[in-house]
Amino acid sequence: MVLWISIIALVLAIYVGWKFKFNTGIIAMALAFIIGNLFLNLKIADIIAFWPTTIVFYLLSIALFFTYGTENGTMDILGKKLLYALGGNSKLIPFAIAIVCAIVGGLGAGASTPAIVGPFAFAMAISAGIHPVITCMAIAFGNLIGSNNPYNGYGGVISYNLIVKNGVKADEAMALSLKLWLNMTIIAIVIIVIFYFLYKGYKCQKIHVEKPPAFTPIQRKTFALILLAFVFMVVPSILATWIKTSAFLKGLSAFCQPQVIMVIGAFIAACMKLAPEKKVISKIPISTIVMIVGVYMLIQVATKAGLINAVSNALKNSIPKFFVPGAIVLFAAFLSFFSSSTSTVMPLMYPLVPGLVSALGISPVVLYSAIFFGGLSTAVSPFSTGGALTIAACADNEVRESLPNKMIIAALIAPAITIIWATLGLFGIIG
Repeated sequence: MVLWISIIALVLAIYVGWKFKFNTGIIAMALAFIIGNLFLNLKIADIIAFWPTTIVFYLLSIALFFTYGTENGTMDILGKKLLYALGGNSKLIPFAIAIVCAIVGGLGAGASTPAIVGPFAFAMAISAGIHPVITCMAIAFGNLIGSNNPYNGYGGVISYNLIVKNGVKADEAMALSLKLWLNMTIIAIVIIVIFYFLYKGYKCQKIHVEKPPAFTPIQRKTFALILLAFVFMVVPSILATWIKTSAFLKGLSAFCQPQVIMVIGAFIAACMKLAPEKKVISKIPISTIVMIVGVYMLIQVATKAGLINAVSNALKNSIPKFFVPGAIVLFAAFLSFFSSSTSTVMPLMYPLVPGLVSALGISPVVLYSAIFFGGLSTAVSPFSTGGALTIAACADNEVRESLPNKMIIAALIAPAITIIWATLGLFGIIG
């Protein structure tokens, strides 16, 4: 009963926020306290502890650092320079962004890729008139391709280890993981292309771009600081991935997390007076943070009410065989819409695969692929870490504030495409 109350409350909070232009997070936060305390007897302190501290700190650090570049015009000039380098061919920009994100993610940046590449990507795309939803999809799904490989990708390595835990031999698990990654790469590219056409990226005409002006002295300092931050965010992680025996590199990589580097970068920018500090702080996306925090708290209350167990039990009930892969995508996407695919969805659903293979005779590649990408298909949900980081990477305040509601819709469309893909048996392309 409490579970249904929690689910209805979640849907109600999102609907009322969208319909009446309220901040969904405030509604969700209030409902989280009411349901959690009065119906589940949770302590108020426990409900407050549901705050997604990591996500909030990421949002704050990104805003603090890159807003200096926005306020003094560095990001605008940089976007124009990047567009000029592409010869003004706006149609190519989303694919260029996706390729860069795949490379950076594959080199070891992983989930931090949106924070690293996003500000540059949005600066270029906004200058060219690219719809911000296309930019978000290119960043998020390009990163998924690179950062979920089975060799050094965070999600891919977790997937591999869970498959081994299911009793599969190491070499067979690696071969299976490679197939999952290739299946994921295909559908990720398909989704990027679909959104490219859905939001009419093909209509962006080649534009004449005047040679952008040179950076001012302050902008040169800002750009140099951004490049230095980029090096510290990416290089130690890559080196630690390649040279696993170095304790120094391991320690340096652990310290050089994007949020740490961006906070230090913001401090240096303030000392250098690259932009008015009070104006920078005023641009922190509080509205987005409140929305993410509130909905995250409510979904955690629903989880305490038995959400994950209910979804798991429903999957084990009688479902037509042809729709099993699609149903798996549906459940995986539903869970990951508000939580982590790697820490929640995969550990929960991977153990179901051996039994389903035995009972239904469906290829394990198809089932694992459905879970693997089903959970990742909501990567642009503003309530997930990846989605929140992607949105926060947009330095344009007006565009950024409009993105959460747009990305909720995108985070529903992408899983719907994936469900159709799975039901048609296309996860068996590489199998």
